[in-house]
Amino acid sequence: MKSFSKPKLNNIFSIIFVFFTLFFLSAKSLIAEKITNYEVTVQMNKNGTLTVNEVIDYEFDGAAKHGIYRDIPLRSKKNGVDIYKSYIKINSIKRNGISEEYSTQLFDEGIRYKVGSANKFVEKGVNKYEFNYVIYNAIFEKNRIYQVYFNAIGQFWQVPIEKATVNIKFGNGKPVLKNEIRQLDIFTGEYGQSGKDYITNLNNGTVEIKTNKVLEAYNGLSFRLNLKTDNISPTFWDKLQTLYYAHPLIAVGPIIIILLAIYGFVTWYIFGRDVDKKAIVPEFNIPKDISAMYAAYINGEREPKEILTIGVLSLLSKGYVEADDKEGNGRNVKYTLSNSRRSKPELAEEEKIVFNALSGTGYIFKKERSLYNASNKILKSFEKEYKKKVYRDNSIFNIAFIVGIIIVFMVSATASGGTAGVSDSSLGVVSLIMIASFFGIVLNMIFSIIKNIYGNNSTFLKIIKWMVILFISVIYGVLNFIVIGIIMAMYTVYSKIIGRYTADGMRKKEYLDGMKMYIKTAEANQIMKFNDVDELVAYFKGILPYAVALGVKNEAIKLMKNTIKLYNFDENTHSYVNQGICFSTYAGFVLSNMISRGYNNAYDEIKEEKFSTMRNNSGSSNGGSFGGGGFSNDDGFSGGGSGGGGGGSW
Repeated sequence: MKSFSKPKLNNIFSIIFVFFTLFFLSAKSLIAEKITNYEVTVQMNKNGTLTVNEVIDYEFDGAAKHGIYRDIPLRSKKNGVDIYKSYIKINSIKRNGISEEYSTQLFDEGIRYKVGSANKFVEKGVNKYEFNYVIYNAIFEKNRIYQVYFNAIGQFWQVPIEKATVNIKFGNGKPVLKNEIRQLDIFTGEYGQSGKDYITNLNNGTVEIKTNKVLEAYNGLSFRLNLKTDNISPTFWDKLQTLYYAHPLIAVGPIIIILLAIYGFVTWYIFGRDVDKKAIVPEFNIPKDISAMYAAYINGEREPKEILTIGVLSLLSKGYVEADDKEGNGRNVKYTLSNSRRSKPELAEEEKIVFNALSGTGYIFKKERSLYNASNKILKSFEKEYKKKVYRDNSIFNIAFIVGIIIVFMVSATASGGTAGVSDSSLGVVSLIMIASFFGIVLNMIFSIIKNIYGNNSTFLKIIKWMVILFISVIYGVLNFIVIGIIMAMYTVYSKIIGRYTADGMRKKEYLDGMKMYIKTAEANQIMKFNDVDELVAYFKGILPYAVALGVKNEAIKLMKNTIKLYNFDENTHSYVNQGICFSTYAGFVLSNMISRGYNNAYDEIKEEKFSTMRNNSGSSNGGSFGGGGFSNDDGFSGGGSGGGGGGSW
């Protein structure tokens, strides 16, 4: 038997190895995924939309796959700004003639349709997928020339396309005539290339474009067709609908603003106009049914420390608190509770609360927590009384503006992806308004709770609230920011004018305004006449707390000096008057500083207790983030206009 040498055996095995390697490579190439045929029909409709039908014969290899995905760009940007934006409405997606399950996923440039089910696999070999959809804002007009610039075969398919056909026709069944075509440019190749691998002809009124070679992966076909025709003629409503789909806020924003303006005027006219006002006349008498503290609240004061200070001044004016200024400079005034309760004016309920919060002996402000609780109790009582009898803020009507803001956000969110959303039908619009109304009521309740906790005039919270809304609006774009900004400005003005004084509240306000007028404008011939010094002292002791409450303390002190001067009191009498009304207390800030310091100490103590509780019950949470990529378009090459994209298997 003939034997083989070792080198010969090695050569034989090498040949066999190469043979099998080539065989398996060839076999793999035969079964690699590809699109055997890609046929696109672009139907140009009279209303200015495109109805696109894509038939994709997708051949799967032996690997288990669930289906394919189709990416369709819907916007192109330049320097971060949208220069083009379209809208897509899917009519149907089928596989092998039967409706197929699919899901959608938005990305920054458009949308991905993921066709198939994660629970099953498609058959090996060729599967026929059919996408039928309508594109808005894909036909443009200038000087009666309509242009369709469409990326019919997207450049981002991950598999080769053996052959492709694009048919362009009118939606009304009429033929595309040669004399209607002003220009037809076709581009093939990778994104940005201007290849000419196609043949074209006009066949029975249909423009046909066919590739004459295989489109390799990431190669596609675009066309730009200019027509002068009457077969495309969108009406005003068609243009408005297209505008809504492409740029919803341009269409919806002004409508929302106009409706809110009408709503604001009508509701103000019915519910917000004040009752008949009377002419303001000077009032020099102290009101019998309004305490100085409540007068401050009616005048707009909501700061607890200020209300508390005015309460102590009222007790001082009525003799329940005494001031001892031995040095006479107002720096070391000693305040004590009066031992006598005889012949003293009756206290209002809020004044009793302040009096009971003061210490019985020694330093009367040492019960800081009691003073803190008293001021907040009084403010809550005032708020209830004020809303019930003096001023109805009608804040419930503000919900319409919050609803308007939420609708703007929802319209932006549902249409920003360029796909069918809840706002595409009458039922969807009703659902949109109902959802927005629900969130509007919830937000209004949250705002009311915050207002009750921190006060209606908390500038910091107002700034934070509006900064959050504006920040969210910026995320949705500059136009969204402008519309939201206008609505917010309207809301700010409306929330101030929709409130209305009751008849009793208007009379109280007029009386207090009359007191301010008297204190600020009284001249020598208008100053109240007094029979003796004690009567003068009693009057100014009573009126000075109201002057502080109404913000005219300095004017009241000036009025007091003018009155003393008018009566030609001697120097001793002048000193007697100053001492009788505790002038140093009003001229300086010692009292208000002491009360403010005590209030702040109590506040800090309570806050520290809350933080300690929160630290003992603290937890942690984790978050995530997501992002997207970029896509751009240009004129005159494969990949321009609307449409395009690509896909692959999954």
